[in-house]
Amino acid sequence: MARLLTSKFAVIGFLTVLFLIVLAMLSNLVSERQRYNQSVIEGIGKDYVHPQTMMAPFIVVPTTVSQACKDDIKKVCLFDKNIIVSPRNSVWDHQINVSDENFKRGIYKAITYIDQIAIKGKFALPKQLISPASNQIIHWEKATIRLSVSDLRGLSVQPILSLNGQKVAFNFPLDGSINPMGITYTEAPILLSPETQDFDFSLDFGLNGMSSLAVIPVGNDMTMKLNANWTHPSFYGTSLPQKTFQPESFSATWQNTYIANQNTERLIACLGNNIGDACQQLNKAEDSAYAVKFIKAVDTYTMTDRTIKYGLLFLMITFGAFFLFEVLKKLRIHPMQYTLVAAALGAFYLLLLSFSEHIDFALAYLGSSAACVLLISFYVYYVLKGLGRTLLLTVVLSSMYASMYVILQSEDLTLILGSVLVFILIAVIMFLTRKVDWYDVSASTQTP
Repeated sequence: MARLLTSKFAVIGFLTVLFLIVLAMLSNLVSERQRYNQSVIEGIGKDYVHPQTMMAPFIVVPTTVSQACKDDIKKVCLFDKNIIVSPRNSVWDHQINVSDENFKRGIYKAITYIDQIAIKGKFALPKQLISPASNQIIHWEKATIRLSVSDLRGLSVQPILSLNGQKVAFNFPLDGSINPMGITYTEAPILLSPETQDFDFSLDFGLNGMSSLAVIPVGNDMTMKLNANWTHPSFYGTSLPQKTFQPESFSATWQNTYIANQNTERLIACLGNNIGDACQQLNKAEDSAYAVKFIKAVDTYTMTDRTIKYGLLFLMITFGAFFLFEVLKKLRIHPMQYTLVAAALGAFYLLLLSFSEHIDFALAYLGSSAACVLLISFYVYYVLKGLGRTLLLTVVLSSMYASMYVILQSEDLTLILGSVLVFILIAVIMFLTRKVDWYDVSASTQTP
């Protein structure tokens, strides 16, 4: 008795499965375009400069220690050991100019920055340098101060260190220099002696980078202040800053004595005691650094992918509206007409992806949704055979796309808004069909 109605449900179910396959293909296309975008940006990084990771300056003092040999305790062996001197305190000031217009390849843009850095601080020599052990020789003449920068191409000129009124230029390390930390560095020789137990230093230089900046704090106390002309930072790392936002910029301040002292212990273990695990821990910005990424306000690919996740809901609303017209207004809608409307819904996502790569996402969304709503409205005017019904479906589709955009913009409330929308749709359908005799519908659908 309900053969025709059952066949209608079967057709709708089959079209829904096909639509899900199309959505999966579109999602893969979004991922592919996103990977290609990332590969282009990485290519720009190879030709220009990578994201930067820095470490607060520290002093390396080579020493020679004489002690019993491991294989023969009656013999005396000489061992080289570095003593690491980190700042007692330091203050960093970053003034960063961020732009996504300097480096482009086709439609893809890389976010780059120029960082003007001013560092002031104080060093204090430890007791093991002021009063060395009897079996220890301090090589004062080989003492150097190091500034670690992950991509030295970002230094347009070598930094100049001011140390007790003297200016010292940093130099690049020689090829083949042992560097267990993995982060490249620039260094400068300094004159130290037991008589100079503490001294001030300052360091001013510019640094170019891309996408993100991470600074590994070292010393007893390190404060970092950052100002940037960018409105969408993403902070990460082991300590989050205090931050303030302006219409066209933001500022952030980091200070965490525990992290700075922990990194100092790792640095001493790495360069002083040759412990590999400590070196690896220092290289992990998420575990040891103050860090920020400069991101775009709207990630085109993420937003498009989130939109695709609601594609099935869009289809069910449209098919549900068609089916209600069939039931309530005694219309006959052919499966091919369902198919063409589903194709128009699928074209929305392809339009959205292609246009949002070139123009603002909001404009791409508005244009794509308007085009699809107008196309479907024009078509269903002949399907539903009435201007009033067409206007009603147009309002439904327009409300659907508008609601989806609100949901996309409300990232923290996405689940709540989506759940409320589904509940409202179910309530509307139940209200409209509250007086429908489905057995009568099943019987009446057998007659043409």
